[in-house]
Formats: sequence, structure tokens, C-alpha cells
Amino acid sequence: MAQTDYKALLADRTERDFAKWTTLETVPEKEIYRFLHTMKGTAGTIGLTDLSEFCSKHLDAYSDSSTDSLPIDSLQAMMNQLRSFFAVEDNEKAEELSILEPLQKSASSVDESLVLIIDPDAEFAAQVKETLEQQGIPVVIALDGQKGMELFYTLHPQMVLLDLHFPDAEGFDLVSRIYEAGRGRHLPIAIVSEDDQMDNQIRAMEIGATDFLAKPLNMDFFVPYMMNRLHSQELILQGTRYDDLTGAGNRKGFNEVLLQMTHLAERTGKTFTLVLLDLDHFKKVNDDYGHPAGDEVLKTFSDILLNKKRESDYFFRYGGEEFALILPETKAQSAASVVERIREAVTSTEFKVDGHEPFRISFSAGISEYRLKQETLITTADQALYQAKRNGRNQTMIYESAQKEVRRKLNILIVDDDSLVRKLVSKHFSNWKADDFDIHIEEFSDGLALIESDWYRAEESYMILLDGVMPKMDGLEVLSHIRTQYPHDNIVISMLTSRTNESDIILALKSGADDYIVKPFYAQEVVARVQRLTKRMFE
Repeated sequence: MAQTDYKALLADRTERDFAKWTTLETVPEKEIYRFLHTMKGTAGTIGLTDLSEFCSKHLDAYSDSSTDSLPIDSLQAMMNQLRSFFAVEDNEKAEELSILEPLQKSASSVDESLVLIIDPDAEFAAQVKETLEQQGIPVVIALDGQKGMELFYTLHPQMVLLDLHFPDAEGFDLVSRIYEAGRGRHLPIAIVSEDDQMDNQIRAMEIGATDFLAKPLNMDFFVPYMMNRLHSQELILQGTRYDDLTGAGNRKGFNEVLLQMTHLAERTGKTFTLVLLDLDHFKKVNDDYGHPAGDEVLKTFSDILLNKKRESDYFFRYGGEEFALILPETKAQSAASVVERIREAVTSTEFKVDGHEPFRISFSAGISEYRLKQETLITTADQALYQAKRNGRNQTMIYESAQKEVRRKLNILIVDDDSLVRKLVSKHFSNWKADDFDIHIEEFSDGLALIESDWYRAEESYMILLDGVMPKMDGLEVLSHIRTQYPHDNIVISMLTSRTNESDIILALKSGADDYIVKPFYAQEVVARVQRLTKRMFE
């Protein structure tokens, strides 16, 4: 759809609102606020920058919590000014918006880097986030130590920036924990703090920090500094083949061996089998016993695999708590026998954590024998693994070509009272085709419509794009409801907001938002961001 089409739709909707106002003697102030707030985000999103800035300036004159009403006559001047933004010369040529360029352009430029900022100063963190994301580097924020460690273990960032002082943690302790967990990835860790005394800088280096940066940051230096660190880490990781925590091969090693095995099978006709293994309810281990206990489980599980696998088999950490076995010259049934010997050893192992009762773990496995091509093998093994989970976990499933395909599902829920925003974002997501899972897009006109619907299914995954300001039920209320009523591990929530002040960011992040996106935005950028955040659900 061309720019003038969206402009015409917005102009039409504006006139409908004005027509409703003119039937009244007075208009509630909070209704004017919501109108300008919505108009600001929508206008910017469809490329009407001047209109967006106009609404932003006038927004400060109104309050969304006011109980006052304003005479319609006092609004006429503002209404006429708003109308002027929609005036178009007859010979004006409509051009396609950058937000409506093919999705492939956006997808191809997605940067794999992700930076985690752990800092109680939301205004500072938001400033750094905005600066880095202008350079194409996605940033996720945590305002306290607990949330920071949760995001660190969940998202596997490529760099961490953190302060020294938190309401719930000590900065040096966080550095030590992050260093121990991330040293196998050569993870850059930068302390960013006002307390830049030499003693603090020395201690930071002694416990594993890469850098110590003093607040306030010099942004002219900071951006190239970040590029330097991320590029250096990428070069280092290109030469590594093993996961330091578990001793298993890493994802890069997996890709190389799989490619070699595929070429060998094509030349010789000898088959091989891929097994994907996933620890059952691993997040509960981290939640109940702490992340160090989770690391110990991963290490022990890997030790068992390395001891029980055959000498000719290859073992890898595929991502998070998911692992992979490649078994050369092995049929699927024989691979299942190997997996069951491993299962017996794993389920009989007892883990002990001080202050807790001993516990045991289990895993699910999906097996696929090489048939046609490398990409098919990964997909079918993943489908078999997903079926094992759906059947109750702690079991092994072999993919059969005749069986009904069962694929994982990502539901993208767009919750926004602005139909134009929903239409833009939904249009772009409709072009996203993923190899490993199916995508379902659903739109909700407000938060109450989502809450009252039967939207949640435990076996599926969700990305919720949630507007911050809506009628009937505020976005923060919806966020709080979801986080108290549903589990966190299969729901990622990103707030869509026109508000950028510190208190709003704090409220969103502390209420359970995983991320926030500031309106106006380009729809392509939203898609790329969702791709980064949700792909880790399926690793």
C-alpha cells in the first residue's frame, strides 16, 4: 500500500473523531490526550514526521488522568492545524514508504549481536539503547541484578554492560558470575559506573571485566568502542569449536560436522542420524535452585553424554539446554538404543544443592535419519523432538516420513487500539517464513479483547506486541495480568510506547516486559527485532 493510502486512511479516521467531537459541547481532556498520543505514534510510523512532532508538542498540554472537559470551540484551532497536515497537491506523486520495502531486505540485515544492559538508571540505559540501536545493535535492558541474570542465561548476549550498584545485588558479584558463565564465549563485560576510583577499576580487571567505563559516557567514543568489542569477539569465536561450560562442541562445530557428514553421505550412500536432545523443564531448575545449579546440571549431563556416546559419535551443545548428537553410519533405531542407554544414566543421577532436597532430571529427544538434505534433517529431528515434548517429555521420538508433520508454533499477538498500526505490522509479519516453526498472527483492538479471549495454549510460543496506552485497559495492566496468570518461558512481551520518560520505562520493565519499542517505528525494524528475541525460544 502506498504512502498516500495510509495517509488517506489516517485523515479519514481523524475526521470521524472530529465529527464525533463537534456533536458535543465539551470533550473530555483525557480523550484529547489519547487522540494526540495515538496520532503521534501512527503519523510517525507511516512517515508523517511533521504531524507526529506537532502532536508530541501539544501532548504536554493535556493529561490522560484529568477529569476535566474542554469546550469544543477551544479545540477548533488545533483541529484546523491537524487538518492542514493532510492537505495534498493534486500533482503530488505518492512514493512507497521505506517501512513497506520487501521484508527480505530487513531480514538480510539482521545483526546477530545482542547487548544486555544491567543498570538501575532507566534513563541512562534507555539513552544507550537508543544510541546503539541506531547503529543496528539490538539492546535489552534489566533494571536489577535478578532480571539481569535471567536475561543473561536466556538470551545469551554478545556483550554485557553493567553498573556497580543495584537494589538487590552487588555489581562485582554479578561480574564474577557472568564472567564464569561466559568465559568460554570470550564474552566482553564492561562496568559502566560513576565510581571509577582506581581501586574499583583494578578489582574489575581482577574478577574478569573487560573494561571499566566512567559515567557519563562520551558517546563519540562509546559507539566505535562497542563496534570494536563486538567485532573482536566475533573474530575470536570464529576460531573456537567447543563450548567451555560443557565440553561439548559448539554450534559452529555442529554446522561444520553436519555439512561434512552430508557430503560424505551423498558420495558414499552411507547414512547417518541426527539426535536433538532437550532437558525437560530446565528453567524450573534455574528458578528453584539458582543458575549455578543449572550450570552444574548442564555440565553433568554433558559428562554423561561424553562418557556414554560411542567413540565415533559427535556431541554438541546446540543452544541453551538443547544438545545434538551426530551418529555416523547409524540407522534411526540403533540411534534410539544409544539414546536410551544415555537416558538411563541421566535419570539415575541425583543432584544435590545446599538447603534443598535432592532432585533428578530427564530429557526429551527427537531422531531423524539422513534422507535428502541437511536442512530437512534438522527440521525433521526438531519435529520429532517437539512431538516427544507434546507427548509428555522424558521420551524419544523417531521421525517417520509418513507421520503427520507436527511443527512448533509462534503466535504473534498485536495488541493496539490503532488499526493502522496493527495493519502495518501485521502486513510485514505475514511475509516472515521460518524453517523451524509456523507463524500465526492475531490482532486485538485493545487489552481487554486479549484478556477476554481464549488466546493461550501451553504447548505454543508467544510474542506479544503490547501498546502502552489503550482505552478500557491500560497496557501496563494487561502486562501485569499476563505475567501473574501465565508462565514466562514461552511468552515474550515487548511494549509499544510513545512515552520515553524514565518512570514509564521502569514501570514496563519491572512489570515484566522483556523489551520496549518506541513509537514512531518502522514496521521492518519491529519484525527484525522480534526475529532476534523469539528465535532464542526455538534454539
